[in-house]
Amino acid sequence: MTIVPDTEITSIEAVLSTNPDWGGCHVTAHSLSGGQAHKNYLVEDGSRRCVVKLWNNYWETVGVLPAAHVVLENTRIAAEIGVGASVITVSNEPLALALDFVPGGHPRLSDDDDSVTRLVPALHRLHHSGRRFLNDINPFNLARQRMEAARSQGIELPPGTSAMQALMDRLETVLALDPSQFVPCHLDIWDANIIKDTSSMTYNIIDWDLAGNSDPCYEIGFIAAQNGFGEEKAQALFEAYFGNTDPVKMARARLFMAVAHWSNSGLWITAMGNAAPNDDADYAGELRTCWEGLITEITAPDFPDLIKAAAKPAALV
Repeated sequence: MTIVPDTEITSIEAVLSTNPDWGGCHVTAHSLSGGQAHKNYLVEDGSRRCVVKLWNNYWETVGVLPAAHVVLENTRIAAEIGVGASVITVSNEPLALALDFVPGGHPRLSDDDDSVTRLVPALHRLHHSGRRFLNDINPFNLARQRMEAARSQGIELPPGTSAMQALMDRLETVLALDPSQFVPCHLDIWDANIIKDTSSMTYNIIDWDLAGNSDPCYEIGFIAAQNGFGEEKAQALFEAYFGNTDPVKMARARLFMAVAHWSNSGLWITAMGNAAPNDDADYAGELRTCWEGLITEITAPDFPDLIKAAAKPAALV
């Protein structure tokens, strides 16, 4: 963490002035690592601490993030559900969000023995809350939008993109998403977006920029894909989440791992063509990881069997 300049302190104090408990305070702040989309700060006033996120609308304009008002409201809803940090205030000028500071560290979801048993209760609280976020996320539509955003900006797509799109169109038919069954999902769960509370050891989920209502199988498939879970760990996550080994659910979650890699590839392709705001970010490396993960999933020996297991009868015609 590094000390931030006075100009940033002024903006942070302007944000906090919209909350009576923090207004008028003279604070110190340190920049936080991560947060490629926005500027995140740990803010202190004596013994009190909070996190302030100063908005960067750039990624919204190039099709990477939803509109700011959607993200801000989804963050508030997640806090009300009890899976995200409590919201202190939302500021329109400057556009920003202040959240309670959650003490703890980031787990290693792929390596920690207890990560599945601690993550699943948080997912259940979120998915079974009965709440709705402001936006629906169809990962197939999202990938198409991201790829089109890249094309419109003259960004070169990887070789094989057209063939991969045809396969994803097939999976879209097989998986037959039903928006009436969507639940609130985070859709970007990885180590940096989980804080393991130092006292309760529970998982708190942060950074709701990409959240929306979606198929819960996509959420857990995304988690397994994004965090590089091997077959055994992915199976453990799916079984713990569903409480059984229903073959249709298992097949859907596995197939959604491929879909997650595809959609994330679209995100990183678009980001690579708009790298100026974050020149130190390794978007090419992120894309390479996603593309390799996608190839691994679709070339797995049981991939055709997964399609048969997950498909509704009409999709097999």
